[in-house]
Amino acid sequence: MKIKIHHFFDIIRDFGIAKEFNPHPYKHSYHKVAEIVWQHPETEVEIVVGADGVCEGCIHLVETSCNDIITHRKDFTLKEEFNNYLDSRIIEVCGIDVSKKYSFKSLLQFSEEYVENMKFIYEGNDIAHTAKRKENVQKGLKIYSAKVL
Repeated sequence: MKIKIHHFFDIIRDFGIAKEFNPHPYKHSYHKVAEIVWQHPETEVEIVVGADGVCEGCIHLVETSCNDIITHRKDFTLKEEFNNYLDSRIIEVCGIDVSKKYSFKSLLQFSEEYVENMKFIYEGNDIAHTAKRKENVQKGLKIYSAKVL
């Protein structure tokens, strides 16, 4: 399975808010991947910048590109460009080797660097939103770590 590192941390954040993972109108596989992260933490994944397992089935996935847009930033309008930007920043600050495979469980080794650098990673987003994201990721990390470690 391929996964964008921000999708992994989005799932962890959603564990922190006890989100119910249900099918989305876009028909992507976020709910399915979240279930695998929770139920099968030893699953090996490849970290990618581009379409991943979450994107499978999405109505906005055209071949291997996302045609969805975002409106919360002035410097990005295409979701794919913004997400690739985020993933590249996370990979850089966490020192992730994209040539290696990781289990979901082993991706926790990058959580401290991710959390410590969230202001940098999400620079340009609403500050209060980033602070709330950080709080919920930290809650999710406690919950997921207690389950898998």
